[in-house]
Amino acid sequence: MSKTALENLPSEIIKAHILDPENSTLIPEYQEMLNRAVSLTKMLDKHPIAKNAIKYHRVIYPDISQSTAYTDLTLARKLFNNYQNFDYDFWLSWSLNDITANIEKCRSTGLSSDRKIIAMEHANLSRIIGKRPQEPIDPHRNEKHSFYIMVNVGSQNIKLDLNTLHKLPVNTIQELTRDRNR
Repeated sequence: MSKTALENLPSEIIKAHILDPENSTLIPEYQEMLNRAVSLTKMLDKHPIAKNAIKYHRVIYPDISQSTAYTDLTLARKLFNNYQNFDYDFWLSWSLNDITANIEKCRSTGLSSDRKIIAMEHANLSRIIGKRPQEPIDPHRNEKHSFYIMVNVGSQNIKLDLNTLHKLPVNTIQELTRDRNR
């Protein structure tokens, strides 16, 4: 009889183990494997290069082999997201589908206890839809915009971009700054 892979176990069992490890129904072998995968996922957040994360992982778990460490790496990448590979749109789609399926299932039974579940799911739905993380700041955004310096010459305003200002002769720039210092 072949064992079910850890990633094919029901998510409720894994979630129950993470929330309450003392009363877990997972067999000890799966518990150890899951703990190593969680540890390696946290390690990948700090050290996104796989080779470095494996080295630190083997320091924490010195009795595992190199191949077991790489198996843990594959499992960690499959089961958990880290900062570098979190796909917000996939997570949002999956969560919305899960919540709506749960609401439909509870509506079909018509029980009063399911009405509470529907209310909780609607609250979850509003929390999920209400927030979307901001896009990371583009480090090259200054290169995409034009910056202008307004120069007053007499009663006239002249708009100069940085490249034009840089190409002006030195004596013209000195003349502009001398006028400002008066």
